[in-house]
Amino acid sequence: MSGNRSTLAYIESGRIMNASRSTLGYFENGTVMNASRSTIGYISGSTIMNSSRSTIGYVERDCILSGSRSTRFYIRGGRIERSNGSTIGYYDGSEDIKALAAYIVFFSGWW
Repeated sequence: MSGNRSTLAYIESGRIMNASRSTLGYFENGTVMNASRSTIGYISGSTIMNSSRSTIGYVERDCILSGSRSTRFYIRGGRIERSNGSTIGYYDGSEDIKALAAYIVFFSGWW
């Protein structure tokens, strides 16, 4: 995932890794964990929550929304776009969009 098509991260079977395939964290059964497996957030249904279970965003179809439900990112045509339409990365769709949301919100620095 990246704007210039160099890989920034891998998401495979719940494991979130950087380009060197070092583990950044995990997304398992709705729980987002860091590399030490400490819980840092949750994605339940369409709701993205921090570790205190306060709502910080939403995942809906092809969008990732802020807590106030304004669109932060679109995921469409294999592209990850900011709400202004600028492409910031690419997504191959091999994992659930919730795993991608976990990467964007908790590990990418884009949020």
